[in-house]
Amino acid sequence: MKKGLTIALLVVCALILVVLTAILIEGGVFVIEGLNGKDGIDGSDGKNGLDGSNGLDGADGKSAYELALEDGFEGSLHEWLLSLAVRGADGEDGKTGKEGVGVKSVRVNEDGDLLVTLTDGRVLNAGFVGNDGSGVTSTEPDADGYYEVYETVIMEGASSLNLRLTPDTVNGVILTSVSKGTELLRVGDQKTDEGFSRLVYNGQICYARSKYFEVKYEYKGEIPEIHLPDSIVLTEGVEAWFITDQILPDISDDLKITYSYSGEGARVYDGCEAFSITPAWKNASSATPHAPETATLSVKVQKRVDGELRTIHERSVSVTVVDAQTDLSLTGIVIGDSRISDGTLVSALKNDLSNLTLLGTRSFHDIPHEGRGAWSTAHYLERESLTIAGSVVPNAFYNPATGGFDFTYYMNQNYSAAALDFVVINLGANDNFSKASVGNIEKMVQSIQGYAAAKGKSVKIFVMTEYLSPADGYYLEQSSNTDVDAKRDKQFKYFTYLDAAFSGREDEGVYLLPNYLAIDSWTDRLRKTVTTSSGEEQRIFDVVHLGRNGYLKEAAMIEAYLYRIFGVQ
Repeated sequence: MKKGLTIALLVVCALILVVLTAILIEGGVFVIEGLNGKDGIDGSDGKNGLDGSNGLDGADGKSAYELALEDGFEGSLHEWLLSLAVRGADGEDGKTGKEGVGVKSVRVNEDGDLLVTLTDGRVLNAGFVGNDGSGVTSTEPDADGYYEVYETVIMEGASSLNLRLTPDTVNGVILTSVSKGTELLRVGDQKTDEGFSRLVYNGQICYARSKYFEVKYEYKGEIPEIHLPDSIVLTEGVEAWFITDQILPDISDDLKITYSYSGEGARVYDGCEAFSITPAWKNASSATPHAPETATLSVKVQKRVDGELRTIHERSVSVTVVDAQTDLSLTGIVIGDSRISDGTLVSALKNDLSNLTLLGTRSFHDIPHEGRGAWSTAHYLERESLTIAGSVVPNAFYNPATGGFDFTYYMNQNYSAAALDFVVINLGANDNFSKASVGNIEKMVQSIQGYAAAKGKSVKIFVMTEYLSPADGYYLEQSSNTDVDAKRDKQFKYFTYLDAAFSGREDEGVYLLPNYLAIDSWTDRLRKTVTTSSGEEQRIFDVVHLGRNGYLKEAAMIEAYLYRIFGVQ
């Protein structure tokens, strides 16, 4: 980095300070999240120095952040940027200077890089800040011209108004019609005279012209991200749980969560912290098996403002309800880590599906599987074996000729005549929930697909999601685990990575299972009784593995998808 560029970067940092300080003074929200840095010690004023002569270009210098570290600053780049705004203070009035280059916007792109756009059009990349673009509200419109907003609007411009599934008042399909005075959540606004609003109606995205709406309440806080898939399959008569902590991991106390379900069945539990239903058919007396039925589950986030609840976010998931068909004759393989070698999940599958054949070179109580404790996706792809607790554990998928994971090799070596129907993959924890893990799973998926194509078979692939660790950490003898917040953040991002990679691929036989939805932080965890100063207490001691109840819930999710895909329709 040349001397001139170093000075320019320092100028940019100063400009960011001015802009962010102004935002904070006006009550705005700083878009870069980070931990609070330590207060620095005030330095004494220095004497004015004499003007020096121009020097030669020097060697590459260090960034302002690196210099701050050398000067004693402790913290990440996030914390340093935040400290610029926190340390800002009003100074004395200065002389009017020449018009310079300002900061137009600051944002984090999809790769997690901090981009600073200057008023002269230049864009400076301040490097990776680890946010992956999540939780940052852009001040720029999206590709369709919509600015992101979260506000309650009232339809006031007509006696009735059609809400359409597309922003087309001529050919757009009408979702519903609303009357004057109807309140709606607006999440996007083109902000032009004839522009459209992007609205949410009963969890469904729809559109209408913006000129017909007046703003009643604008939410300017951080929008909680709703951790929901687009669709889910449930089994008729089998209780299904939706746990708020898994769906909105960072919900604050001032927000209210409500659930609504449009289908038939009993609501076993209906509260802010969880929702439970036992799905049923609309016409229970009809012949079995029933055709799959669809319904909608909506999750609404509300904030109390001036004595009224205002909706600030809403998401819906399409629910398909299917018959339990436990006599299905299927053959499958379950690949994973210690959560599979534990044996509870494969035992539940075998117990519930009487004609199920499970394949695997390992077993639990004579039930085959391919679970290997402490194994990561990288181990499966690259290692011929791994020594665990003094025992050599071979990788049955490793092809010595290619030096990697080869599903065709595995099947030819062990089950050349098998009629394989499905494969379950449950990995990620031993990769520390990394983005690289998702890429490795994709390679495993492609290898399985290659086998299926060569054999002319249809093999369904189920990729399981990760559940979040308990919000309060885990406890044995210690009072708390300070790493749990970081772990939950990684798990949450891991779901985002999995969703981007595997959602919407049902046509090619790949399914992302939302098995995380039902996992309760207490009832589904491993617990022990410990002696404390207050007496004996039960405490959670494992944030990776589940107790029996949790694995049974995951097995029920797999079974629902098997009924939907392979059952009689």
